[in-house]
Amino acid sequence: MKRALLISAALLLAATASLPAQSIAGTWQGKLPILATGQGSTPGTGSPRVVFTVQKAPDGSFHGGFMFIDRGGATQLTSVTFSASNVTFALGDTFSFHGKLSANGKSIDGTWTAGNQSIPLTLELATADTLWTRQGPAPIPPMAANADPAYEVATIKPATPEEAHALFDLHVRRFSATGTSAIELIKIAWNVRGRQVIGAPPGLNDRKYDIVAEPDTPGLPSEAQSRVMVRKLLVERFHLVAHTDTQLYPVLALTLDPKAPRPVPADPNFSGNGGMSGRRDGDDFVLQFSGTTIPQMLAFMMNTFQDKQLVDETGLTGIYNITLRIEGLTQGPVTSDDVGVALIQAAQHAGFKFIAKKESLPVVVIDHIDPPTPN
Repeated sequence: MKRALLISAALLLAATASLPAQSIAGTWQGKLPILATGQGSTPGTGSPRVVFTVQKAPDGSFHGGFMFIDRGGATQLTSVTFSASNVTFALGDTFSFHGKLSANGKSIDGTWTAGNQSIPLTLELATADTLWTRQGPAPIPPMAANADPAYEVATIKPATPEEAHALFDLHVRRFSATGTSAIELIKIAWNVRGRQVIGAPPGLNDRKYDIVAEPDTPGLPSEAQSRVMVRKLLVERFHLVAHTDTQLYPVLALTLDPKAPRPVPADPNFSGNGGMSGRRDGDDFVLQFSGTTIPQMLAFMMNTFQDKQLVDETGLTGIYNITLRIEGLTQGPVTSDDVGVALIQAAQHAGFKFIAKKESLPVVVIDHIDPPTPN
């Protein structure tokens, strides 16, 4: 009897030892029901196709990214955990997925939660044969880094009166700006604030234009290349003559709180151009920056102020995942400056400090500028 028990135990140990250790490293994909969101859905259907890409670090921890594959633009997850078949993926306070890995390690059955909505979601481990590809137009490859592009074709026409705010995007191939003045174009071209543009003729900021411009160089321009092209457009069509200088300004310098944890570095595999999402949480509003540089975060914050200048003195040069919780702004009317003050308070709660000081900043001095030449 004892011999039989020993043989059985030995066989059990051998069988257990032969089983591979489970892991969640790989690409997981699934379809959310249409009630989850209308965004990112597969063309011709209402079910967004979601993809999680998970990698294992040398220390045994996991990290990964997420995307609606038919929209593109992967965003790094803020947490990936795996313990005893239990799996959790989370993107700050934006959403979370909790599930259980199957015995064969090829599927995860769980629940997608966003806000107060919870939805069943099953993820399947993708293989070379089943891996999804993006439907719709293929992404544009980047413009050569050593290119010196200009806008080959540019249409400039007066904006309609209702276009009161300048709208533009520097991360697309075709530059399209609505309700944009020459002052706004100068701010874009040199990446400065309005008070850093000096010598503008009276009324220059009151004349608004709609602009569409196509580069003369193949590929998707970087932000820096787009700014260079806008500068060339100003010279060619507005006959801009300008020079740069420096001037002393009061600023709020962003530094790190020595007593607080450092921002969480983002994985460059999932950074893109930096992403931002937000949602209400009771009386608060939560902003999640993913794969974002500190200057990108500050640029967003400065858009809420009329007269404050924020400068980066953190010394952080990488990309980070940062969560800002804005308290008490979901009730009652608020001004733009109210939002700005709340953002500063949220940043201070997230491990940053702002120091009031004076600093020499670059300025763009307009020597000459004309109305735009005809198309």
